[in-house]
Amino acid sequence: MRWRTLPRGARLAVIGAVSVALLAAAGLVAWRVLGPADVVTPARKPYPEPVIPAPGPIGVLVSAPLVLDDRIRVFATKRQVWADAPPNFKYERSALWSLRRWPAQLIGVVAVGGGSPVVVSSWSDGELVGTDARTGTVAWQIHAEALGDSYTGRRTGASTVYQPPGLFTTGGAVLVAGPADVTAYDPTTGAQRWQVAAPVSRDCRGVDLTSDRQYLVHDTCAGTVRRVDTTTGTALTDLGSGVTTTEPVSCAVGHSHCQGVRLTSATGAEGLILTGPTAEPAPPLAAAGSLLAAGIVVTAPDPAAVTRLDGHDPRTGAVQWTWQPPAGDTTPPPRLLTASGDRVLLLAPDHTLIAVSATSGKELSRTRLQLYYEPDFTYDLAQVHTSGRYLALVRTIPGAPTTAPDDDYYLTPRTVLLAAS
Repeated sequence: MRWRTLPRGARLAVIGAVSVALLAAAGLVAWRVLGPADVVTPARKPYPEPVIPAPGPIGVLVSAPLVLDDRIRVFATKRQVWADAPPNFKYERSALWSLRRWPAQLIGVVAVGGGSPVVVSSWSDGELVGTDARTGTVAWQIHAEALGDSYTGRRTGASTVYQPPGLFTTGGAVLVAGPADVTAYDPTTGAQRWQVAAPVSRDCRGVDLTSDRQYLVHDTCAGTVRRVDTTTGTALTDLGSGVTTTEPVSCAVGHSHCQGVRLTSATGAEGLILTGPTAEPAPPLAAAGSLLAAGIVVTAPDPAAVTRLDGHDPRTGAVQWTWQPPAGDTTPPPRLLTASGDRVLLLAPDHTLIAVSATSGKELSRTRLQLYYEPDFTYDLAQVHTSGRYLALVRTIPGAPTTAPDDDYYLTPRTVLLAAS
């Protein structure tokens, strides 16, 4: 029977059935494409061996790398966390492993190295995911307090991996410091260790940080620093009175695992060491720009144009050593950049990187961070990350405001300079 000879009712019924089938198929396709989904791509290669690079420039990257155990680099975008290797490769490589989630957005990433390395990511839907850094498989996933509602890492992902809001590492734990609670999780299993109410209300919460055994947060309303013991969740004695500024000192990444803190009030600055269970006074750490490395406080008369470095005993202030540029050195005075393990790094305006031993004051290396295939740019730095000998510099156009569009803010499309000290 031909279509034209079918009764009108039969034709309408066939059309209706076909339409329903097409709509159902379209709905299925839309659900598969747009429906909530986690896509895990595990590693197909063994966990890489550590790579210790020689001093000097390595390459330039689009995304900011979080270097873990000298083995892998972890990157972040709006909906993905992934890793590549080796860490001393001059560009990004094909992903070693990847975690992609939709429609949630990535808020922050931290990593815990050692025998059971884990990369922990926080998402806008409140999910906290622990990825086994060796295999790329999900080790655990729990629902925690959401630390934001959208990705803020811009093109490079730098703030997401270097300064994740409310997400910290501390001795043997990952801390989620949300508006309502502070919660400690086991990084290997995701098990909750303890939870306490946020020690500072949202309206009064200033800079917060962790050391190996403490969580500290500036109460801007009371002018003091609240503290929590990160092994037990027990409240500790507050620090300071009339505190107006809290400055983390020599942190491993962002504001995590900080070795010290500098508090400023109307009466002046105070330096405190946080490497133990308490906060110990360290008079030389009160100096502006001073750093703490290998148990030594390093100061400069002018941290922005260093002509001399002094290494101090942190408790007595006694000078242990002094570093000055070699006689006849024509390098422009460098800035005191950061501390990394047992060394202090300085960066000159001509992009010369100088590494000085924190224990002896001996100059360990001096290299120019200029790649032959890049123009000799002048640049500002938005973020600086160190891990062992690795150094990542997120370069920006001089004077560009942080509100500028990416193309008017970052120096080049490949704006992250990877180097070694």
